Amino acid sequence: MPKKELSERKEKILTALVDDYIKSAVPVSSGDIQSKYLPEVSSATIRSELNALEALGYIDKPHTSAGRVPLAEAYKLYCEKAFINREFSESDLSEMTGRFSKQVSDIEKLSAEAAKIITDSTNYTSIVVTNNFEDVEIEEIKLVGLNNGIALVLIVTSCGIISDKSIELPDEIMHAGLETASELLNGVFKGQKVSKLDTDAFLAKIGENLKGYRQVFDEIIDILKNYSLEKRKSVHVEGALRVLDYSDSPSDVKNFLQLVGDSESLEKLVSTPDDNIELSLKIGSDENGGIDKCAIVTAEYKINGQVIGQAGVIGPERMDYKKVLSVLDGIKKSLENVFDGDKTEE
Repeated sequence: MPKKELSERKEKILTALVDDYIKSAVPVSSGDIQSKYLPEVSSATIRSELNALEALGYIDKPHTSAGRVPLAEAYKLYCEKAFINREFSESDLSEMTGRFSKQVSDIEKLSAEAAKIITDSTNYTSIVVTNNFEDVEIEEIKLVGLNNGIALVLIVTSCGIISDKSIELPDEIMHAGLETASELLNGVFKGQKVSKLDTDAFLAKIGENLKGYRQVFDEIIDILKNYSLEKRKSVHVEGALRVLDYSDSPSDVKNFLQLVGDSESLEKLVSTPDDNIELSLKIGSDENGGIDKCAIVTAEYKINGQVIGQAGVIGPERMDYKKVLSVLDGIKKSLENVFDGDKTEE
């Protein structure tokens, strides 16, 4: 975000200019700003302030007789103010929370649903990148009896259920009881990170008197290790063809579609330079990893306090930032509602 301090009047004029340009896509004149937004300020004063804003690098004048258009710094300041004042209606939040609730046990489905909600709500292309799940924490392992010595292994992590595989149980475990077996397995696995599995260390925890659990133990280790190997960053794209709504350049459309078809490029596109940044905005191709003539707004989303991934919106530079920020904020709040409610039920 820009560090240049602006007076309150300059900020109001700049906000009015960006608002009008987003709506009309036509260069904005001092007369437009006065008549539509600031009737209490004279045209001469507005012209003077526009000259100053142009000198500061916030706006540009495409032609001698034309009005002004916002530049990247103007959009950044506008977005910053919109982020502070963002709002999301309770009814929309309730509907979004309901859609997420149906996918609560599957992070990938949750991410795909998030991408669909964002595009449905903003009419722009959305990207949701789900981080590698290797560092999720194991919260519980539960054995659920089926038939003929077969049990369902439920592995619950901080990101939901990652496995519900059926395995065959040894006679020793069947005789001891599934509840007892689950307690013993949780004593070994609970609180451990999937990425830090060490078979020898875990076997040492089991002890000589629990050799009958070796088979189940090995099965669970295999499930977690395979999960760790298979789960790389997953990328969900929704509404890629929305680019046709705001670009009539065949070459720009082609380049855009090539980019959104490349998962690695998309990961970089929504990455943030600092993990502590809640919101990232890239304007045009001059930004690190940006796209020419486009804006990219990215927000982190979390589950149980852990950053699970990033949700990004790609649209024209003159996108409806207020709407986009409102929807991204709604995604964050609805996820919190879903998982806080899940904890309460437990």
